[in-house]
Amino acid sequence: MKPSTISSSEDRPLGRALWLVVLLALAVRLAYVLLAAPRLGLGPDAPLYDKIAWRLITEGRYAAEDHLGGMSHATRPVLFPVFLGGFFAVFGRGFVAPRVAQALLGAITCGIAASLGARIFGRRAGILAGIGAALFPQLIYYCGTITTETLHVFMLTSAVYVLHGAWKDAKGPAWWLAGGALAGLAILARSAMLGLLPALGIWLLIAARPRRAALARFGFVLAGAAVVMGPWAARNYAVLGRFVPATTEGGYTFWLTNNARATGGGECFLPDDLAPFRGLDEVDADRLFYRMGIEFVRENPGRAAALAASKFVRLWRPWPHADEVGGLVAIVGGISFTPVLALAIWGAAAAWDRRRELLLFYVLIGYTTVLCCMFMAVTRYRAPLMPVLLVLAGHAAARLTGAFGKHSACRAA
Repeated sequence: MKPSTISSSEDRPLGRALWLVVLLALAVRLAYVLLAAPRLGLGPDAPLYDKIAWRLITEGRYAAEDHLGGMSHATRPVLFPVFLGGFFAVFGRGFVAPRVAQALLGAITCGIAASLGARIFGRRAGILAGIGAALFPQLIYYCGTITTETLHVFMLTSAVYVLHGAWKDAKGPAWWLAGGALAGLAILARSAMLGLLPALGIWLLIAARPRRAALARFGFVLAGAAVVMGPWAARNYAVLGRFVPATTEGGYTFWLTNNARATGGGECFLPDDLAPFRGLDEVDADRLFYRMGIEFVRENPGRAAALAASKFVRLWRPWPHADEVGGLVAIVGGISFTPVLALAIWGAAAAWDRRRELLLFYVLIGYTTVLCCMFMAVTRYRAPLMPVLLVLAGHAAARLTGAFGKHSACRAA
């Protein structure tokens, strides 16, 4: 099979179309966050992030109530509380300004998706990917919630754009450092992405040549991540006395979906016997939760496999669970996600001859899927994948509209 090519017209820069995509996305998001979002609530994590951010501003310390009823100093990722606290410091304790800022970040993310699609598949595919992102309900919805999604999606999509560009155009160290820094910020926004760094190493070892150059580039990625993650890790060491690069909630999350009562969903509960946790600090409690979860998996491999399968379905099912987002949001989410997923699969199949160029996409999708099958899976956890899925869907849509245009032209002739 010959590698697909892009015509000269398709190779043109997005230019004004890029700004139109961003403006469309911004207009839709501003209308939503100012008019509709206040009636739909702030999201389930909002009270905790609100407390952390307010305490950060008023007391100058980062702390929150943990799952065991005590006070934790690293139970949640740091970037979003800092983001939220910045607005509290300037505008007071309210959510209009953070929502407007998230609308702006979401709009820029749509522009990045459009640029990424145009770089890989051409102008038409990029525009369609950008419009798809601008109008995709899940990405709009999270601009109105006080959760990590919009900030995390922005950081992760930016990292993918920079790292892919560094690989495709053989950029110098500055690009790899910047990509690593953006990946580090994505981790500080969502600690579950900590394993993304070794996943990026695997991507480079497969996609980049020669091997020595791949290792050097990975070194720059790690250095960039260390620059932004280092201060948080150093603070955690000073407060907790142990090396904690991200958070201390991973163990609880792992146990929560790997125990006899687990369903694979987002239900939160505690062990029946809390005696083993008495006297433990949050780091040791986190490690105990990990040991309990691992012990369950080792002793119940069949049940653990069934839970992993259930979590896979929960991640990729078209409709979100109504008890998590509400009935109307669940219906809209299912109606919108189903065609995007179908087009993305078609786009990936049509671009199989360019799989090496798209390997970063597949590593990200694979990592997120494996992570959710091991830990917790809800449909919101696929939000960070939507920009790359929309790029693949944009490729399929461009092929479809191109074929339809050619057919119409032939009939007219």
